[in-house]
Amino acid sequence: MGRRRAIIFGIISGGFFLWLVIGFWANIYVEALWFDQLNFGDVFWTTISARFTIGLLFGIVAAIVVGLNMYLARHYASRLTELHLFGEELSELDRLFSGSKIVDIVTACAVVALSGILGLISMADWDRMLRFLNQEPFNAVDPIFGFDIGFFVFSLPFWNFIRFWLLLTIVASGIGVTLYYLYRGAVVIEERGMQIRSYVRNHLCILAAVVLVLIAWGYRLSMFQLLYSESGFAFGAGYTDLHARLQAYWLLLFISLVCAGLFIASLYSQRRNLPVIAIGGMVGSMVLISGLYPFMVQELIVKPDEFEKEHPYIDHNINYTLKGYGLDSVNEVPFQISENLTSDALQSNATTIQNIKLQDKRPLRRTYQQLQEIRTYYDFSSVDEDRYVIDGEYRQVMLAAREIAYDQIPSRTWQNEHLVYTHGYGLCLSPVNTATPEGLPHLFVKDIPPVSISDVLQITRPELYFGENMSNYSIVKTNQEEFDYPEGSENKFSTYEGEGGVQIDSYLRRIAFARYFDELNILISPLITSDSQVMFHRQVLDRVKNIAPFLEYDYDPYLVIADGKLFWMIDAYSVTASYPYSQRSGGVYPQLQDEIGAGQPSGIPGMNQSPRRRLTRNQPTLHSINYIRNSAKITIDAYSGETKFYIADEEDPLILTYQKIFPTLFKTISEMPGTLREHIRYPRDLFAIQAAMYRTYHMQNAQVYYNQEDLWAVPQQIYAGTEQAMFPYYAVMKTSQMQNEELLLLLPFTPSNKENMIGWMAAQCDGPNYGRIQVYNFPKQELVYGPMQVEARISQDADIAKELTLWNQEGSEVIRGDIIVVPIQESLLYIEPLYLRQRSSRGGLPELKRVIVSYGNRIAMEERLDQALAAIFSFDRSIVASMGQTDSTTSSARNTIVNDLAQRALSQFNQAQDLLRDGDFAGYGISIQQLESVLRRLAEDTGRLKEN
Repeated sequence: MGRRRAIIFGIISGGFFLWLVIGFWANIYVEALWFDQLNFGDVFWTTISARFTIGLLFGIVAAIVVGLNMYLARHYASRLTELHLFGEELSELDRLFSGSKIVDIVTACAVVALSGILGLISMADWDRMLRFLNQEPFNAVDPIFGFDIGFFVFSLPFWNFIRFWLLLTIVASGIGVTLYYLYRGAVVIEERGMQIRSYVRNHLCILAAVVLVLIAWGYRLSMFQLLYSESGFAFGAGYTDLHARLQAYWLLLFISLVCAGLFIASLYSQRRNLPVIAIGGMVGSMVLISGLYPFMVQELIVKPDEFEKEHPYIDHNINYTLKGYGLDSVNEVPFQISENLTSDALQSNATTIQNIKLQDKRPLRRTYQQLQEIRTYYDFSSVDEDRYVIDGEYRQVMLAAREIAYDQIPSRTWQNEHLVYTHGYGLCLSPVNTATPEGLPHLFVKDIPPVSISDVLQITRPELYFGENMSNYSIVKTNQEEFDYPEGSENKFSTYEGEGGVQIDSYLRRIAFARYFDELNILISPLITSDSQVMFHRQVLDRVKNIAPFLEYDYDPYLVIADGKLFWMIDAYSVTASYPYSQRSGGVYPQLQDEIGAGQPSGIPGMNQSPRRRLTRNQPTLHSINYIRNSAKITIDAYSGETKFYIADEEDPLILTYQKIFPTLFKTISEMPGTLREHIRYPRDLFAIQAAMYRTYHMQNAQVYYNQEDLWAVPQQIYAGTEQAMFPYYAVMKTSQMQNEELLLLLPFTPSNKENMIGWMAAQCDGPNYGRIQVYNFPKQELVYGPMQVEARISQDADIAKELTLWNQEGSEVIRGDIIVVPIQESLLYIEPLYLRQRSSRGGLPELKRVIVSYGNRIAMEERLDQALAAIFSFDRSIVASMGQTDSTTSSARNTIVNDLAQRALSQFNQAQDLLRDGDFAGYGISIQQLESVLRRLAEDTGRLKEN
């Protein structure tokens, strides 16, 4: 019976072990196939070989160090003629065990295990070591030691790790030999004390001396790390650091070496107390020299005259913080406010007026969901912003991808989730500045299949196999046709035509994928053929992180239409926390979402954030950094999954270092197709971090910085009834420093303790001036209304307050949208859209019902922007209406939509007739309802065409 149990246990244990081995093999094999399919095989094998080589090398070194120490311990302990354990004589059985090979086997296994652990620890730092070996210089030096910045970014972290690893290895060796000596009786613990053999004492003294040498090395490295000190007034080495701690480290380094010498001297001296003297001297020196001495310097010398003592180091902090965050080339421009806008001024800024953002992405997402999801298994997960030249006009637009919501698939079987519902379909796109008479967005791209108003927006490949929420794997080119899109009461099916997956052309690959996904169906399903392909890592952020985990990524990928296809574009950052004297960032904002709709960040780190919104996703990266560059742009074909990395900042040493490590990964930005390059925009994550730093570091005078007398803050606004921080927003406009309108990323600033506006920051997104940041400063002696002051004036306006109160009492909910500050020439317009939504209806659509415009001391609320501008300036409405504000859709574009709808109506009618002939009255009724919907839209667009 016992033998049978042993056999069963052995089979189960062997099977479990085999399952683990197959899992390890499957992970490596499948990921290698995936990288090869992307033509990034070199990236994968460089990473794997680096980890294996580093782990093996450090493991061998650890085995030599630990093994040699254990061998010496065994050699010295073999001199014992009597064995004792904790002062007790061993029994005959213990003597037999102690003298056998079992102890040697156990010791050898322990050495191997410990070496393996130390090797695995080193593997985790493979990228740090490759950066050290391939480092590119910064061609700039630190102000204290005169070393190239690359030493602090690449070399110092490497040497810190080497020292830490060696210290860990020596300490582990010391613990190991001590336990061995203790077991063998060379160290005996008795009531009267501890008895230690002389060779044990000598062995441990040598190890202690090595530890002290490593501690001395640590003090040398700590001298360089003073440039990250946070003990002074400003970040980086201050007066106390350089006039007390630096000298203390030199003294402690010398003392550490002397104490190491005492341990070595004790090998030849009869004085047994030398190690005790060394340890006591070391501890006492650390307390007195590294603790008390700097404290006294700080309290007695620095504090009484802090600014004079810290002045040069504050200058270093300001200069290097600006360099670390790419703010050293910010151009500050005075902005003289004059309220003298004329009709000619508005007409000369027609493109700016035409692109004033009235559609807010949060209610817009809900509107898209209600109008254009078509089926419950589609979802618009987020709304993106971009710009296109449509029929000769430069237009800012919002767009959202129609992705598959796998949790909403009607029947969630394995076949449906992975073989049938494989992709999303198309997108919605609308301009930011217009609305229908019902307050809904004008859709420039809509429906399934997509209907576009312009050739620029035509989509010939609308299938989305890769997206923001595509977490499931899919298997394509199977015997099961894929669901393509719904058409009436029927569904259209298709077969994937690209090469976006890994081919399963052998049974070995099927076994690997079955184990990789823990899914038996992959192994046994008759629907899978040798032509089938597995698509995985389809979530675009997960995809790029898997390829290049050493970069950080913007939280918000955005969709681009180019050459009839759909592409995802992602911004990538190279970051470090090792830039000397540069203030470390507190982090990047969390992405938030409320019940209105799409998630959008509510604030910037350290900038009066509102706690009243529900956290749904956090961005844990981009925190505690002090250097950041938008070093790469990434494009992903939404159909084929083809992923390309382009170097966007060829002066960034970090990305150039990674290019040396992975020469096949990166392309130059000039290699990006022009149709995609037109849609590069300045990333909002980066701008938010830069703005957070600049609100303090715009004070470039050390005295002003020391007094903190000109701190800026991000203004608050009222959104949907709650007060929250404004967030950087994209706007098409031109400033006094620009010749033509282009896409800008903007953020106003207010003083830290007041609500009036002090200035605003703008980053250019287009053309040769891409990335240029300008800060426009308002006169401090003049009052410029801040957003919250405008919000207060809106709330206090009797007519507006009366109408808002009336709406809220009629079962509706008023949503006050984002307030937009629009600079035109030397004046400022404040625009706030108002949305109305029925509280009683679950499907209530937020409708744009009013537009509020504030200019100087005047406020107007009208149904449309042109009416509000006319009321403010007492212009004829035709002046603004001629700029396209009443309906921006051109006649040619409207004709395209009408023709498409007419064709769809005819197709729907023919389908209904077919269903009627077949006797399918239920299907006939559904088809007629759909026909009615198409005809209503056709009538609506035809009416607008006649009006124009």
